[in-house]
Amino acid sequence: MPRLFNEQNRPVRCPFCGTEIPRPKELDGGLWYEFDGGFCSCGAAYALDPTARNGGQVLLQALVMASGGDWDRALGLAPGVDYDDICLRRYDAYSHRLSSTAFASLYFIRLRRPETS
Repeated sequence: MPRLFNEQNRPVRCPFCGTEIPRPKELDGGLWYEFDGGFCSCGAAYALDPTARNGGQVLLQALVMASGGDWDRALGLAPGVDYDDICLRRYDAYSHRLSSTAFASLYFIRLRRPETS
């Protein structure tokens, strides 16, 4: 297999745990979930921005998904304190791979566990 192919066309892995994730799919929730998304086995939620132009909306949806659909909780969380977020760019929704020729983005959110004293 050519080296160029390996560098430009890679499977999609969760940036938090490294596990290959399922393809984003339509989510139940009606109008509240406008973008396709899913969940990793490590607890991270992810949502697809097919145009790479709706970052704020997609990030908010992933945050609400990670919060179990609770908008009040999601809007009360602070980045870097209550959750971590990572954006994977160059996602190809047709092949479900990362590719240098693609332009979609996947936004990942993983809630931090409260510290016990």
